[in-house]
Amino acid sequence: MQKYYEIQTSQGVMRGFFHVPEQEKFPVCLIFHGFTGQNTGTKFSYVKLSRLLEKQGIGTIRMDFLGSGQSDLDFRDMTFENELSSALLILEEVKKMDCVTDIYLLGHSMGGAIASEVAKRFPQDISKMCLWAPAFNLPEAIEYLKGHVEEAPFYDHGGFEISQAFVDDITSRNLYQDLDTYQNDLMIIHGTEDTTVPFQISEKYLKGFVNPIFYPIEGATHNYDKLEHINQVIQLTYNFLTQQTSETK
Repeated sequence: MQKYYEIQTSQGVMRGFFHVPEQEKFPVCLIFHGFTGQNTGTKFSYVKLSRLLEKQGIGTIRMDFLGSGQSDLDFRDMTFENELSSALLILEEVKKMDCVTDIYLLGHSMGGAIASEVAKRFPQDISKMCLWAPAFNLPEAIEYLKGHVEEAPFYDHGGFEISQAFVDDITSRNLYQDLDTYQNDLMIIHGTEDTTVPFQISEKYLKGFVNPIFYPIEGATHNYDKLEHINQVIQLTYNFLTQQTSETK
């Protein structure tokens, strides 16, 4: 069953959906969208995946972070720290649920970096993590994000307003640090033609993780802009989260 779900934070309400399987106890996957994204996912991938997982007895929670989608605040209020705090709050809420047996994480792009930071803080609470083109390169990509202009309170990123607070926050971080803190099941999917989070950075982050399963998607872009690519990403993720990874190798 797909239920509307909201979480009250100190800054406003996060809104999204909780896909609940028809059983008393089940694992739950927390889905974190990327920069400028929302809880439906690229090509509605989170919706499709959540419905598939629900049929296999796995719940999902897919929320709009504050400032995105239908949650409170404006996009200009968004910072990495705010999104991380929101993700940790979602985890905290799920840990209180008696019906939850295990917790999985899924994140795309900046959502992948958020998921990794959550896993670093609570490595034993996360049984599985799947990252789609995780944006560990955000600090190096800041000039692209803010438009190569001089310092200002706000910047125009393709019609999205980002703040100097976001810039200051992200450039102060080393997202590659302590990746090996998380040592449970991990799968990473990255398109070889990704120019937003260049495929070449996979060589760097793969050295930091412990025994990751890695799937390069030949010819795929950052948002998996061909049907064959997004379908492959959804299928790989589904197999991994339903413990069928051996069938995809």
